[in-house]
Amino acid sequence: MVEFHSLCNLEGMTRVPTLPDVIIGGAPRSGTTFLCEVLDKHPGVYLAKPIAPEPKVLLTDHPDGDAGILKRYDAYFGNASADLLRVEKTTNYFENDDARARFARLLPQTKLVILLRDPVDRAYSNWLWSRKNGLETLSFEEALNLEGKRPSPLPPERSAARPFDYATRGKYGSFAKAWIKALGRDRIGFFIFEHAIGDPDRFISSLQDFIGVARLPWSALRTGRVNSTDADRPIDAATACRLREHFREEIDEFHEITSCDVSAWKS
Repeated sequence: MVEFHSLCNLEGMTRVPTLPDVIIGGAPRSGTTFLCEVLDKHPGVYLAKPIAPEPKVLLTDHPDGDAGILKRYDAYFGNASADLLRVEKTTNYFENDDARARFARLLPQTKLVILLRDPVDRAYSNWLWSRKNGLETLSFEEALNLEGKRPSPLPPERSAARPFDYATRGKYGSFAKAWIKALGRDRIGFFIFEHAIGDPDRFISSLQDFIGVARLPWSALRTGRVNSTDADRPIDAATACRLREHFREEIDEFHEITSCDVSAWKS
């Protein structure tokens, strides 16, 4: 479990806060909610709830500084039994510079699990999700052409959601490089959504080994589709080709620095 070292002298702390052992991040629409549903069935895991809305502990500052941020974790994990692995899931950490800095500063032993999906499929699913929730009125192609030029329709307190960031979130190589620099490679487990779906037994075994819980078979933890979106038509082939070329360098860099098999993302 997480130990507490230099954080003990933070002003305002009267007791050692209960911190997460593992944080799940990734890119939105990449299966992180599915992963939570799976881990929630493991008897050795204590999952911060509710899953939605996500805890978002590290996304914003606190009036009491770092001590206040750590107190947020007590609200989620203060009642967790000491023998359970404490897990938080906040998807947007992967793309957020401030969250990465807070993670490196405040959680010196916490592991990070990053689950990623083919960035082309992810971008299209993100558009479908924004449309399903009444936030998107443009076609996928129009939205891509205007990415970065439209204000978010959400209030300031939900600024991290960024519902129109379809291609921007596919900078997997850049984001992974920044996290490895901040935490070191050994504390980060990179997992691929397509592998989880294609070979769930192998995926769940690797995941459990990385986070440090007893191995249970997929048959004991399995779940169905979670938080899914269905398309009324597939992504346009020409648009998919253009996006795949757009993401090529980021995919190559991600593979180079993580050694993850991303062959499924290149076809």
